Amino acid sequence: DDEGNIIPDCFLMKPGSTALDFAFSLHTDMGEGFIKAVNVKTKLPLGKEHALKHRDVIELFFKKP
Repeated sequence: DDEGNIIPDCFLMKPGSTALDFAFSLHTDMGEGFIKAVNVKTKLPLGKEHALKHRDVIELFFKKP
């Protein structure tokens, strides 16, 4: 927005999807370079096998190809 805030996008994932599945759904390079995800609300790190839950808000960290 005009104030520099990041506005998150909403993505619908199948039940049982993981943080890694989400990364691959965005771009193959993001999935292949996946380092971790972070729960934006709790600031806790999440591993690639973390099963996503309804209304999760995560930030992805990955290596650039």
